Order: sequence, then structure tokens, then C-alpha cells
Amino acid sequence: MRGAMFKACNEYYQLNLSEETRKMFSVMGIGMQSELSCCGAFTVAAGMIGLFTAEEGKTDVDNSIGYNLIIGLTKFMIEEFGTLQCSGLKELEIQGYENPCHFMVEAIAKKLEELLEKKSILDTIPDIQNIN
Repeated sequence: MRGAMFKACNEYYQLNLSEETRKMFSVMGIGMQSELSCCGAFTVAAGMIGLFTAEEGKTDVDNSIGYNLIIGLTKFMIEEFGTLQCSGLKELEIQGYENPCHFMVEAIAKKLEELLEKKSILDTIPDIQNIN
């Protein structure tokens, strides 16, 4: 489902990301190919948050907006689904979905859009804390 999330974000946000960028995310499907790791759709969403919040020449610790958006996305996943781990998410039964991964992509994409909307509103406020 990582591929679906990457393609959807690339098209929706009109990013025109390269084939090389797609390749970076290609091993993140099915919990980074092991089912024991983090959900691929979540991982792509985290990458998108970095893309939209990181500033040129600044270190990761300076990206408080990105950090808080990741906290918001993580809290959403834990509260809604109980885990970030692929194997646990794949076991969920979601009414109307044969494959729970399809629902995960939709839910994560909606939450990502919501978080990025908050980011654009808060861009001008320094040192944002706990965006949820």
C-alpha cells in the first residue's frame, strides 16, 4: 500500500517527485517488507511531512512543526488502530473492506491532509507545540 500512498500524495499535492524518490519508498510496503515494521502508508506520510516542513540548511531538531505533525499522526494511528505495526494492522477487520490496508491508506491520507492544513495555518507561529 506504500505505492498507493506515494502515488496519491505525489499526484494530489502536485509534487512531481522523481522516479528516484519513488524508489526510496519502494521497500517500505508491507511493513518494510517484513510485516514486523511500521505501516508503509504511515512511513510515506511521515516522509511527506518531512518534505513539507523541513527547511533548507536547518537540522532535524529545528523542525518543531514537522516533529509535532508526526506526533499528531502517530497519536491518530495508536488511538484509532492500536498500533503502527503492519502485521497488527493487517489483522484488523474493517467493515466494507476486504483488505484493511486499503482503509489505512484512505485514513492516513485524510489525516495527513488535515495535519498539513494545520501546518499551513501555523507556519507563521514560531515554536509550535503539540499540534493534534
